Amino acid sequence: MTITSSLPRSTTPSGALPPAQAAEFLGVAVKTMANWRTDGVGPSYVRYGTRGRVAYLLADLQAYMQKNRIVTAN
Repeated sequence: MTITSSLPRSTTPSGALPPAQAAEFLGVAVKTMANWRTDGVGPSYVRYGTRGRVAYLLADLQAYMQKNRIVTAN
């Protein structure tokens, strides 16, 4: 038996957020996150499990925010 087979199927990878929490973190709709994945834009994500569940690493969400940061002149 592998270690992963003993974990509950709903568990996200360590340090990762499910799409609903990632969307809340970024201030967008869950549907927007899904659209970004389909369109190949937005923050990086991971697929895991046999059902291809999606999760977002907090570091990737923060990097996405930093990349899209707009700095205004004073």
